[in-house]
Amino acid sequence: MTRGNTLQSKVFYKGRTEDFVIMVEDAAAVQKWRGDHSIPLAQVLDGWKIFTAQHGPQGIHNEASNATVENEFGTSNDNEAIAKILDQGEIQENINAERQGIRNESQGPRGIR
Repeated sequence: MTRGNTLQSKVFYKGRTEDFVIMVEDAAAVQKWRGDHSIPLAQVLDGWKIFTAQHGPQGIHNEASNATVENEFGTSNDNEAIAKILDQGEIQENINAERQGIRNESQGPRGIR
């Protein structure tokens, strides 16, 4: 079975000092939430973590510290920061490439003999 080839959706927010990314279910869910904030965030988000984005939205994502979130958004409350990112961020979707390779590293080297 191949892995990958799935649609990944995220919202990218360009901050003053850091760039932030949150993973979402899909672009349609974000658009629907932007029109109706009574929709629970659990139906929009694909996880409750805020990531900092190094080297742009496609680069390395590290979990944002409370201090980083507070410096950018003026609050350490993740829900408020997530709401601002969802409202003002850029929705991005891409397809993860299919991945092949060793599935069980414990089987040792697989050279041709």
